[in-house]
Amino acid sequence: MFRVILSAVLILFSVSCAEPFVVFSGGKLSGEITIPPMEWSVADSTDTVQLETRLTDPYSINIWAASTGKHLYIATGPDGATWTSYIEDSPMVRLRVRQRVYLLKAISISDVAERKKVSSAYVKKYDLEEDNWVNEARIYRLDRLQVQQD
Repeated sequence: MFRVILSAVLILFSVSCAEPFVVFSGGKLSGEITIPPMEWSVADSTDTVQLETRLTDPYSINIWAASTGKHLYIATGPDGATWTSYIEDSPMVRLRVRQRVYLLKAISISDVAERKKVSSAYVKKYDLEEDNWVNEARIYRLDRLQVQQD
């Protein structure tokens, strides 16, 4: 009985939070809005980051991310996930690394050479085998937004 009550409390707690909680999605990410860095070593120093999609009705998750220096990437299995459908509808995303939030644009990557670099970055960061899920994954590069000049 105690386990049932504890499970119910944990589920209610996680659903009521705006922030993603472990494997549960959340809503709008809180944190300091910051200009994206020119290189992403800050993201490489943490296991997971938080990704917010569907900015008009925020949907956020915890996700692995790996960089190749100036570019940051996220990935999921070949069949996609809930968040990939939201990116297909609108590529604007927010990414939180520690307590800083960055406004970015998710770009699907199909270039073979770039995909290999991303796979290698995941192998290095997460100690994966060379032949791993990233090779067949949906991969997105998180690009900085272009600032318009007057």
